[in-house]
Amino acid sequence: MLYKKGLKMSSKKKVMYYNMPGDLNYEHELLAQWGITDLELIQTTGQDLVADVETAHSLTLEYTEVDEATLSRLPNLKIIALQSVGYNEIDVMAARKKSIYVTNTPNFCAYEVASHAMALLLNLSRHIRFYNQQVTNQDWHSKPEKPMTQLQGKTCGLVSLGAIPQALIPMLKGFGVNVVCFSKTKEHAEIRSMGITPCHSLDELLSVSDIVSLHTPLTESSRHMMNADTFAKMKEGAILLNTARGELIEENALIDCLKTGKISAAGLDVLTDEVNYSSELVNMNNVIVTPHIGYLSEESILTAKRICLEQIVMCLSKNTIPTHTVNPPL
Repeated sequence: MLYKKGLKMSSKKKVMYYNMPGDLNYEHELLAQWGITDLELIQTTGQDLVADVETAHSLTLEYTEVDEATLSRLPNLKIIALQSVGYNEIDVMAARKKSIYVTNTPNFCAYEVASHAMALLLNLSRHIRFYNQQVTNQDWHSKPEKPMTQLQGKTCGLVSLGAIPQALIPMLKGFGVNVVCFSKTKEHAEIRSMGITPCHSLDELLSVSDIVSLHTPLTESSRHMMNADTFAKMKEGAILLNTARGELIEENALIDCLKTGKISAAGLDVLTDEVNYSSELVNMNNVIVTPHIGYLSEESILTAKRICLEQIVMCLSKNTIPTHTVNPPL
């Protein structure tokens, strides 16, 4: 643990980064550039969240659940500033009741995730992994059971239309792919203005799409939205992409469809359980799984760090509501 109780107390507000990778050099540079002198940046590691960060005014962490009981034991906490888009592990309503802001970093990696979805699609359609493995095994002539698929003229259905799928649209169009979309938040006129075709329902999208790409947030209503019933409505031999959240898919149903050929291939950057994963999906020949790294690039990491620190400064140094607060006061 880098921060320990018993050290000399500081009048500065404690900005704690709990079990976060890397260093804080960039954050220190930013504070110097901005002329902020009232914050103390602290890296702390450990296994007992409350004991390790109990004096924090700001907390940045990942892959750690923060519930109401935890919040009640952090009396100084004013903000939980995340370096991610999602915030499912934070009890945001409990935080609101305690006047603790929860902030995220929307759109910091839209281009990266869109590129990753496109890379998964190209890999699946061109059998890149198969052929690379064959060459590695000194086999120049073997062919996969299923031939390669031409993307030109195919239809890709985007489920939701936030920043990531919007970044994906020109990539798909560059390969001659027709793009349709089902969105609960965008008007059809706005969707058409992006040069794509709106669908009236998810069922309609599934019925016309050769490729289905999931980009919707995980909520109680979207959990397992892709299940045996919805898979049955997809075109025979369609490709499924998921760079959003693993729990959007009922994995056993997907495995069944991949075995029968109802779904010809799947590209997944997310799984239901990404800590103790043992899904059969990982070992299937017609599936590519990457370890939730679609967001990752040198540029996106720096952007996330900057946006996160901006929220902290707004809260602790400027005494204003952070721009990217997901639980604004009532």
